[in-house]
Amino acid sequence: MLPLKALLRLYRSHPWLLLMSLAGLVLGVSLVVAIELLNHSARTNFVAARSQLAGEANYRLAPAGGLDEQLYVQLVTSQPALDAMPQLHGWLKDDQGRSFQLLGMDLFNPGPLRQLFGTPPDSDPAFSLNRADSVWLAAPEADRLGWQAGQSRRFVLGGNDGASARPLTLTLAGTFEPGAVPMERLLVTDIGLAQPLLGKTGRLDRILFKLSDSEARTLQAALQTGQPKLPLWLEPISPALDASQLGDALALNLTALSLLAMAVGLFLVFNAQRFVQSVRRPQLAQLIILGMGPSRVLRWLILELLILATIGTLLGVLLGSLLALALMGQLTQALADLYGPNPIDLLRLSPLSLLKALLIGLLGTLAANLPGWWQLLRQSPLELRAGSSRPPVHPWRRRALAVAILLLCALCLWLPQTGLTGALFIAGGWLLAMALWLPDALRGLLGWLRQRVRGPLTARLGVAETLYHLDRTAIAVMALQLAIAAAIGIGVMVSSFRSSVEIWLGQRLAADLYVTAPKGVAGSKGTLSGTTLETLLANPLVSAASRRSVHPARWQGQPIEWAQMDFIPQLKAAYPLLAGRWPTRPDEVLASEPLTVRLGVRVGQTLAISGEQGPRQFTVTGVYQDYGSDKGQILHAFSEGAVQSLALFSDDPEQLADRLRARFGEQLNLLSAPAIHSAALKVFDQTFVVTELLKLLILGIAFVGIGSAFMVLGLARRGELQTLQSLGLSPRHCRRLLVWQGAGLGLLTALLALPVGYGLAWVLIEVVNPRAFGWRLAFEAAPLHAVTALLLAPVCGALASWYAARRVV
Repeated sequence: MLPLKALLRLYRSHPWLLLMSLAGLVLGVSLVVAIELLNHSARTNFVAARSQLAGEANYRLAPAGGLDEQLYVQLVTSQPALDAMPQLHGWLKDDQGRSFQLLGMDLFNPGPLRQLFGTPPDSDPAFSLNRADSVWLAAPEADRLGWQAGQSRRFVLGGNDGASARPLTLTLAGTFEPGAVPMERLLVTDIGLAQPLLGKTGRLDRILFKLSDSEARTLQAALQTGQPKLPLWLEPISPALDASQLGDALALNLTALSLLAMAVGLFLVFNAQRFVQSVRRPQLAQLIILGMGPSRVLRWLILELLILATIGTLLGVLLGSLLALALMGQLTQALADLYGPNPIDLLRLSPLSLLKALLIGLLGTLAANLPGWWQLLRQSPLELRAGSSRPPVHPWRRRALAVAILLLCALCLWLPQTGLTGALFIAGGWLLAMALWLPDALRGLLGWLRQRVRGPLTARLGVAETLYHLDRTAIAVMALQLAIAAAIGIGVMVSSFRSSVEIWLGQRLAADLYVTAPKGVAGSKGTLSGTTLETLLANPLVSAASRRSVHPARWQGQPIEWAQMDFIPQLKAAYPLLAGRWPTRPDEVLASEPLTVRLGVRVGQTLAISGEQGPRQFTVTGVYQDYGSDKGQILHAFSEGAVQSLALFSDDPEQLADRLRARFGEQLNLLSAPAIHSAALKVFDQTFVVTELLKLLILGIAFVGIGSAFMVLGLARRGELQTLQSLGLSPRHCRRLLVWQGAGLGLLTALLALPVGYGLAWVLIEVVNPRAFGWRLAFEAAPLHAVTALLLAPVCGALASWYAARRVV
């Protein structure tokens, strides 16, 4: 262990080397862990909440407007072996604003929901219905909430998105042991009790089934026979598949940011180890002279790196978990705005995510530093002793690597079949290649400035010193350029996205007033009754109207949306076609742009669609722009079925809205186009708040790195600074020299990062987004991001170098 002690003694005399080595790794790993935990928690919570409602069921019957309970009685009496479960569902909120699900089911015959309860497979859980407001909770959840059997608590039923709210008092009748499915914030009661509690006497929200393929076909035939005028259709259930696209745009941005943070962190670790190599040359020479071979020295160096990487990674895992916990509420709110409320907002630790972070931290540190150490140990002891303390540079290798990366990026751009993986490689490769070219660009720019600067001595000396020590600060400024370019690129992409969505909303919201019913079961869209529709359409202030509904559907196993609306002339301008023509026949539809880009749908293609309205075949006649769904959507002329919303045109929309509010009160949601426009942009901004926070953290990591680099550079230059002071330069002037160097280097790096950032924005807009989501965005320069970078970079560089100068001068 003596060699290891000798190697680690360096960090006792130079603690900034240790801090710099650990800082980049800790911060990089922390962001990777935080993003992995946030993505994993969001998807796991989504699947858990949906699984609580579905259990082992693989089909459901859930038409808009619900079902008559007599249908369930007919099905189970005609098919005694049918594994079915009737359900009612409602959203509740307690006094603390926490969301709960109230699930009404047949407690004495759980059927496909049997796995919710931790009972043997051949028995059912025991419940006693002694009160009309009785509910049951899983025992661990009751303990967590501190709710004892016999106690009553007050809740609010509804109240989301304009739905009427009313108070509800529920009493905990007992607890049960949960089974295989998580049971967070799920209140269970018998369906006979749930009907009066939810105001749905004689009604069901849905019926769940656990069926084989043959049983599903038999049941579907029976449903069509029993309801010839309005047949009911079974819909497959797959919570995991639905969750696979949960917040994909947000998840992709967060994952890309985490990997970028890890890359910046590894750059800083590599930069610190280069300084360590420079300082350690005499010590390595001494170890080899004493008889320790280079391979043995390398093994001790690997052990040292593993110790540093383990400490940094573990600290990063801890910091990342705390960061994820702090951001979980923000992410939950963003996803709730997009997909509706979710009662489960727990941060879930994923062993796989933590293992991934450990491997990235350990292997990344070794991969970044071992080649340099091995190259150093190949020198003889005399070369090590006589060699410069400056880090070795190999510009031809760096340039060759940059060219190779750019060629691979061009290949991925030329081959669309490389898909999203290729698009992400283009984005990452562009950043890395430009970072590798940065030292050459800075060297040329500083050389040009050195020849033309005619200012005071401090300015000329600052340019010359910055150029001379560029090989020492190159890695730090490369990391800074990565962070600035990424901040500009992602910021421009988000601004372009927002601008495109704003223009799209301005086109789409062509009507004067939009009418919707309050939310239905599980946050689904409510429906307008026939009487309400007749009253609305008969109003003399209504000059034109269009009915609309959107239902889930599947095409080739992929979830899509099946939208219907009346193709009135006033709305056709709100759907400008990118290709093709408007449908003229009942079997013709329009396809949204994401459906054509992501899933390869083309004009003239026939689609076999399955949904709750049954299997249908449609021919695509045109393509329209849409940012409302990344799943893809088909738009069909409204023919029959429930109406979810109504677009009204009027010469006096304010008077029309007043009359409808006076007539219907809270039974309907009335929204003007400006109100919807404002609410949609608010949801958009809320969605990307987490992205903006993490972008600032990455910039913070880079500025920590540049500050640490100047600290270590100052330590290495103490002799030079003492020489300058002996020549008459005061300590104050020496500190001012270092500050000007930091500010100038930050400004030059930001200037060179501008084209890189805008190049990244082009890749994100024109390559990544179309391949990932099918969206094509209008490019917006968003100069505020560039101006912010140009202002922040020199200020932060000056502050970092000022702090370093105070420590070393």
